[in-house]
Amino acid sequence: MRNKKILISVLIALLAATGGYAAISAFFSARQTVTDSTFTVGTLDMSVTGDNNVANEPFVVQNIGASGGISGGKVWTIKNTGSLPGRLFFRLQNVVNAENGCNLPEKQTEPNCEADNLGEMGAVLQTVVSLDGTPVLTGKTLSTADTATYGPAWSALNNVIIDAGASKTVGLAWSADENAYGNEIQSDSVGFNVDFRLVQLITGPTPTN
Repeated sequence: MRNKKILISVLIALLAATGGYAAISAFFSARQTVTDSTFTVGTLDMSVTGDNNVANEPFVVQNIGASGGISGGKVWTIKNTGSLPGRLFFRLQNVVNAENGCNLPEKQTEPNCEADNLGEMGAVLQTVVSLDGTPVLTGKTLSTADTATYGPAWSALNNVIIDAGASKTVGLAWSADENAYGNEIQSDSVGFNVDFRLVQLITGPTPTN
C-alpha cells in the first residue's frame, strides 16, 4: 500500500511538470537566422602611365641647346584601379641640379663654376602643371629651391578626387626663352622624381597616420 502511494505521488509530480512545460510552449514564436555576415575592406590603388602607355614612364631630354628656345612636356594618366574614391596628390622629389664640369665658355660667364656643384639650368626652366589639360600651377621653375613648393601649392587646390575606375591626366610642361640663359648652363643637368599619391577620401578629421 505504501509503494502504491509513492507511485501515485510520482505520477502526480510528473503530470504537474508536463502541464507546466505545455503552458510555456503554448506561446507563439518565430525564428530567422541571418547567416554569412562579413566585413570587406575596400581597396585604393592606382596606375600611372605616360604618353606611350608605359607604366611610370619618365622623360629624358638630352643635348639641350640644339635650338635657341627650350620647350617640351609630359602627360601622365593616373587611374584609380581600386574600389574606393581617392584624393590625388602631386609633388616633385629628389631634385638635383648638377654642374657636371666647367668648360672655358662657362668659366668666362661664371668664374667660380669649378667650385660650384649646383647647376643653373633648372632655374631658367619655367614650368606649367596642368590637370586634365587645364593649367593649375604656373610661375615655378625647376630650381632646387623652387621645386619644394610644388606639393604645397597642389595641396592648396580644390581637392582632386578620382573615383574608383576613373582617370585624370597630369601634365608638366617646361620652357626657356633663348634670351633667358647663356653659357652658365653649359653641361648642366636637372633631375627629379615626379611623385603621385592617391589617399583614401574620408569624411571627418584626417587620421594622423
